[in-house]
Amino acid sequence: MAIEDILTHLDDEDRERFTQAVSAIGKAFEAQTSVAVQPESIVGLNAVRDYVLTGGEIELDLSAAITELQEDPKVSNALIAAQAKVAEANKIASDTANMSRTERMNYARANGLDKPRPDTTSSMTRNEHDAVLAGLSPIQRMNYARRHGLT
Repeated sequence: MAIEDILTHLDDEDRERFTQAVSAIGKAFEAQTSVAVQPESIVGLNAVRDYVLTGGEIELDLSAAITELQEDPKVSNALIAAQAKVAEANKIASDTANMSRTERMNYARANGLDKPRPDTTSSMTRNEHDAVLAGLSPIQRMNYARRHGLT
């Protein structure tokens, strides 16, 4: 039986304890790994269940909860993706550390880093971009166009 089903039969203190446990585990996990976890992944953890069902007599075991979360396939995939992003950023930083501006620009072009990232693309239409561009100076227009992939 899922803890969500049991909560309907418990008192308000237990429901509050449940909410606090899910929040505390989520914050601790994000602080340790820099990956935010959906509450649905936290709800079913043994640490949450033990803490809530004992009325708080068993302390909330954050380290066990974090370990259990890391073993969840969805969470572990997110952790791997975050680690890969950090490794890629570190490699770029080390590769370009001693380069001149021109060399860095050539490096960016050669490695496809001169285009907007998919996570920063705007939902604005071309007409909306054009309206913004109309109110900018020539240098600002060029920078705006590059930043938004309009060139």
